[in-house]
Amino acid sequence: MAESIVVTRPVPNLKQELKRLPPDWDLWVHDGEEGMTDDELCQRLQTASGVLVAGSRVTADMLDGASKLRAISNYGAGVDNIDVAAARARGILVANLPEQVTYSTAELAIALMLSCVRRIAETDRYIRRHLVFPSAAQQYMAGNLHGKTLGIVGFGRIGQKTAELARAFGMNIVYYNSKEETAPAERLGARYCSLDELLSAADIVSLHIPGRPENRNFIGSEQLAKMKPGAVLVNTARGMVVDQDALAEALESHLGGAGLDVFADEPHVPAKLADQENAVLTPHIGTAAWETRCEMTRAAVDHLQRMLLGQEGVPLVT
Repeated sequence: MAESIVVTRPVPNLKQELKRLPPDWDLWVHDGEEGMTDDELCQRLQTASGVLVAGSRVTADMLDGASKLRAISNYGAGVDNIDVAAARARGILVANLPEQVTYSTAELAIALMLSCVRRIAETDRYIRRHLVFPSAAQQYMAGNLHGKTLGIVGFGRIGQKTAELARAFGMNIVYYNSKEETAPAERLGARYCSLDELLSAADIVSLHIPGRPENRNFIGSEQLAKMKPGAVLVNTARGMVVDQDALAEALESHLGGAGLDVFADEPHVPAKLADQENAVLTPHIGTAAWETRCEMTRAAVDHLQRMLLGQEGVPLVT
């Protein structure tokens, strides 16, 4: 049976990967880098049997008119942009990319740690402003990752990969998770502890928890107050898991820095955080590596095809 496929935004190597689909399938790709509006997507879903979602939202209202839709392939690991419960209620399969995003996101977490601890962004800004080195030799004295304690909040694939990379820098690893992960912790030399213990012990806290409603402001003023003076917070998970106003205040009072790739109201960035000299801010580029994005495209197209053909081997979101 010929299928009707919608792709909400162009992604790397898409044309090449779409050639692997059956030749009689009808393909429509939105040609704007900004992605589709809600109204545009709602209209397209009315005749689609499958959709590859890249950066767009899929709400219950959109699904109400999508009588032919059977499969949603999300271009990312998180699915907070899709009403999974509404899709499930309508018999629509939803797949994500839990493995393809792991390395690049963990690598960026390490990069943000390095930038904060070595004050790379701060010194870069100084030189660009003044075109000369600072006159005081100690003005930008920094530290090393070696020997520091890294606290990982959320010990799934990305949290574990971050721990693996951190070991190369000689860091001590502690982690907090909804459940103790004994086997990977032993392999990585990581110690399980409570959240309060982690916050008070870690020199760097790296967040790797999902953007679920129950995790909103998971790190707020109370948790930030428990972090030691000079500690660094890194967030490559979801912006909503951190109270951004409380973080801005903590950066002014006792934290040494923050490395943030995600924000609560993307693409907007709070001025309170942008004003902090000790904050390193990147525009949600955790997976923005060419190799990673091409692999994501291959997997997302493959998942869509398998779901529509009733084949196994797809990471379904339940």
